[in-house]
Parts: sequence; structure tokens; C-alpha cells
Amino acid sequence: MKSNQGYHISMGANSQYYILNDGENFIKNLSLDLEQAKIVAKEKIGFVPPLDIWLRPKYVTPVYAPYTPDWLLFNDHITKYNIHLENIAFNISKKDCESSQYVGNVGDVLNIELMLTDVFSFDSEYGVSSCYKFKDNDNNRFIYFGTSKQLDCFKNTGDKFVISFNIKRQFIDENHDVVPYKINQITKVKNNQTKSKSYFVQIHNTETDILDINTNYISPKEIKFTFSDYSKNENVFYPSNIKTFKQAKELLNHLGDLNNEGKLSKDYLVNINK
Repeated sequence: MKSNQGYHISMGANSQYYILNDGENFIKNLSLDLEQAKIVAKEKIGFVPPLDIWLRPKYVTPVYAPYTPDWLLFNDHITKYNIHLENIAFNISKKDCESSQYVGNVGDVLNIELMLTDVFSFDSEYGVSSCYKFKDNDNNRFIYFGTSKQLDCFKNTGDKFVISFNIKRQFIDENHDVVPYKINQITKVKNNQTKSKSYFVQIHNTETDILDINTNYISPKEIKFTFSDYSKNENVFYPSNIKTFKQAKELLNHLGDLNNEGKLSKDYLVNINK
């Protein structure tokens, strides 16, 4: 049972109605008259509790007042700014699309510097194929579908090379940008750039900190030799009397044999002509 010490008579909100409390817990409304309140309290708990009146302000239902906190105002500012940037980007893309024109006519053979804007592979009925997207200096758009190795020189977005090609088809692309645009589909691509040849030999020698040795051959006057360490640093070394790609490969294979014999080191590569 609860202790009698917690019971007392107090006043309800607005100080009009006497009530019975147990500590701060409301038990029962008693009466507007104190004497009657004591009688009702005794009937309820078996004795007349002490009188302990304290002010209880009337509960007022809060009225909602719309308020936007500072952090939400700040976020709203960021959102509006981002929308502004998106609108700028959209207008740039829209202008970019609208400026694209047909170049020449279907069947024409052209020789133009093109810049790579996108490249990806996809499965076709002929196997894995590639899609290359380009722009010329006048912002006209070109697209190529196929497997030609002539475009291997285009590796990164922004790469530029002069290539020759045939105009295969000219059409409006309705689905692949912010607005429809004119596009030139090309075929029979040919790259007249000098192609480089590469070759490497794995070393994997942790004691000498040599991971692999490489050569990149463009011409007898443009041959680059490097070795990589385990920190992925590329270090250049300069062998002499290497005139052909075959000689470059033979040198790297010889260096691989020296590594197997425990005779290869960074110092050996750096001073290879001494």
C-alpha cells in the first residue's frame, strides 16, 4: 500500500476546485468547498489528508506557429544554389546539342581531328563491340560502332587524334542528351598516327625492390625503358645501341635472366651502359 504521507489536499488549475493528490500525482477531484473536500477525501483514503496548496497554471494547448530554423534556411539556400548550377549545366548542354550539325554527306571520306567524349563496350550479335563518341573543333558530334583497332589510340576522355573515316549515316539522336541533336555516324575509321609497341617482363624481386621492367617503342629514335618499384614509381633507364623493337624485347628478356641469377639491381639498370 502507498504511504499516507504522500496524500494531501491541494487546488486544481485556476485555484477553484479542491483536489486529492498523492505527491505530485492527481488522484481525484473533491469539491469547490474545502470542508466537503475533506469529507470526500476521507471517504476515498480513510483519513483527512493535510492541506498543501500550490499554484498550478492552467494548461494551455500550444498554438503551432510556422518556423523555419536557421539550418533549414541554410539547406534551402544550398538547394536553390544547386538548382541554379543544374540549370546552368542544362543550358550549356542544350546549347552544345543545338550547335551540332551534319558534316559532309553520307558516303564522304573525311580526314578530321576528333576529340573523344565517351567510350564503352557492349554485347552485339557479332560479340563484344565498342561505341566511341567524338566531337570536332566546331562541336559537331560523331559516333562509331565496331571493333576496329584503329581507335585504340583513344584511351581517355579528351584525347584528340586526326583520323580518316566514311560518313555512314546522319540522323537526329532523340534519346541520349538533354535535347535532340544531329549526329554523324562514321565507319571505315583509319588512324595514321605512329603506333607505339609495348613489352614488359615481370621481375617481382622484393630484395632489389624491382617489380617489372618495361619498354615503349615508337621508332628507333623514340624508345623508352623503365622499371617499376613496389611503390609504383616509374624509373627511367637508358640502354644504348637499341634500334628495333625486337632488340628492346631481347634486352628485357636478358635482364629477366640476370634477375633469376641474382645479378639484377637498380644500380645495374641505372648504370647499364657502364
